[in-house]
Amino acid sequence: MRRIVVEVQVAGRIRPDYHYFVLFNLSNDPTGQAGPVPVVAPPWGNGFAAGAFTHFMRYDNLQPAGGYALYRVVPNTNLSVFQYLGAPRFSEPVAADSNRLRFEIDLTQFIPNPVDAAQMQFIQLNILATDRIPIDPNDPTRKVVDALGDPNLGVSQYLNLRIDQNRIVRNADTNLEPRGDVPDPDLDIVDWRLEVRAL
Repeated sequence: MRRIVVEVQVAGRIRPDYHYFVLFNLSNDPTGQAGPVPVVAPPWGNGFAAGAFTHFMRYDNLQPAGGYALYRVVPNTNLSVFQYLGAPRFSEPVAADSNRLRFEIDLTQFIPNPVDAAQMQFIQLNILATDRIPIDPNDPTRKVVDALGDPNLGVSQYLNLRIDQNRIVRNADTNLEPRGDVPDPDLDIVDWRLEVRAL
């Protein structure tokens, strides 16, 4: 069995009234041609993400105890219907002045059958933080959102991650996420770390 450990750090502090997501696309596609991207303008769709994703971890004060909640995207619902799968295997409590999220999930939380889970080699992953989740397609109000990637090079750049071997990937290894690319420090993702390990 494999475990995925995710750490996300913002410039300011984690605010429970904001919304923080780690999006996973269990594609098994080594080329990573499709992955999750943030929603940044109307029509808003589900209000937070588009592209391709099959699961996500969400942290905010709308989630069950602890603030962390894992969801599966129900197929053929245009990324709009989600099934609650439960809490992560481990999560770090978020204090009032904390600037990071940290959680651990087992691959079998995504794919319950351990034989099928062992066949998964590649996933695409993105991290995003936003101040609101608009769903009215006519809502003209701007939202603030940060995700992996430099907005000067494009809206978002998700990771294509191999998960069938132990590895650690850090922001410092990729220089994927710059500091100061959004004005609100509580939404400005400045560092991240992903670890995949066998249990």
